Amino acid sequence: MNRRCFLLAAACVAATAGLTGPVLGQGYPARPVTLVVPFAPGGGTDLLARLVSNKLETALGAPVVVDNRPGASGAVAGAYVKTQPADGYTLLFGTSSTNAISPVLHEDKMGDMLTGLDPVSMVANSALILVVPASSPITDLKGYVDASKARPLTYGTFGVGSTPHLLGTLLASRSGAETIHVPYKGSAPAVADVTGGHIDSAFLTVTALTASLDDGAMRGLAVAAPERLSQFPDIPTFAEEGYEDLDDAGWFGIFAPSGVPAEIRTQVSKAIQTVLDQPEAQEEFAKLGVTAQGSSPEELEKKRDASVALVRHILATTNIDISE
Repeated sequence: MNRRCFLLAAACVAATAGLTGPVLGQGYPARPVTLVVPFAPGGGTDLLARLVSNKLETALGAPVVVDNRPGASGAVAGAYVKTQPADGYTLLFGTSSTNAISPVLHEDKMGDMLTGLDPVSMVANSALILVVPASSPITDLKGYVDASKARPLTYGTFGVGSTPHLLGTLLASRSGAETIHVPYKGSAPAVADVTGGHIDSAFLTVTALTASLDDGAMRGLAVAAPERLSQFPDIPTFAEEGYEDLDDAGWFGIFAPSGVPAEIRTQVSKAIQTVLDQPEAQEEFAKLGVTAQGSSPEELEKKRDASVALVRHILATTNIDISE
């Protein structure tokens, strides 16, 4: 009897042994995944991260928990993620600001954000629109540049060192436009001042400008994006107007602590691409003013490196003032 039980147990072990290898190899994720967001709850980045986490849960088959760790322009969240085990269970919801722009502008404080974090997947591309009040005599980008040479034009953004500040400086350098940057603490006051005629123009996100463009309070001159926006097909891209390097308006992507196995990063990136390819996801992202776009880890790495190179180019070739 004992011998029979022993042989039966041995047979069971042998049978399951053949399954154990593949199951363990494909066992990620076996517990909840944490998605660390470098900003406070309720903001645009947080809303986008929660939308992604909900969809990623279905694709991965495990809970994805959002953990907000704001502070130091993303450095707090980045430092935390870099110290976590390289097992794929802690990921960073990064942005072009936290993972490319700020690390270059503030290299002494944030330069290490460019190291210790491996790309996983793109999530979305953002877009910016240069606008003037509907009452402005300026009707296109050429007219904007020409008008600025007669009198410097003010343009509002949501802050010093922001993407619109960088691209606005690059536009002035390339076109010879005379412009004065007016930084605001957020988009809402900039929108109010341009519609009220207190500043000549604004360079802001699609989300911030949609209502004003829809009701005719503003006129769009050019969009910083790879192609025209479906919401505003009549607004040309900067590339169409002759400024081909003003299309990097910002992006969102997921990063992991260095050392996470390539197969896990690939698994997550493929899951993201699968959910973001769905029409429903495309529509939900569009409502937040961004374009859903997943990618391979290598494509996100290329995107990040291009953003870093552009910021360094702007610092080296323009007179941008990033002091606050």
